[in-house]
Amino acid sequence: NLVWPFQGEVTYTLLNQLEDKDHKEVVISYDENVSEIHKSRVTDGERSKDGYGRPQFVSHEELGHRADTNCQYLKDDSLYFRVSVKVHEACKPWLTPSLYD
Repeated sequence: NLVWPFQGEVTYTLLNQLEDKDHKEVVISYDENVSEIHKSRVTDGERSKDGYGRPQFVSHEELGHRADTNCQYLKDDSLYFRVSVKVHEACKPWLTPSLYD
C-alpha cells in the first residue's frame, strides 16, 4: 500500500547529452513542512490544478548548445531526465521490525 501523503525526496536531473558532467539537478523534499495545498493535490482519484516544483529550474537559453562548456540539454528535440525517489522510512512499514518476530 502507498502511504499518503508521500514523504521523501525526489531528485530531478536534466542530463547534458554531450558529456557526463554539468547536469542540472534539483531535489524536492516532501515532508510535514509541505503546505496543505500541495499535500492535497490528489484526492479521490482526481488531480488538483495546483502544481508543486521549480518553475525556473532551467531557462530556455540554457537548453541549447554551449560551446564553452560542451553542454547541450536539448538535442534532436529531446530532453533526458533522470528521476530518483528516496522514500523516508516512515513510509516503508515493511522495514519496521514486526511485533511478532
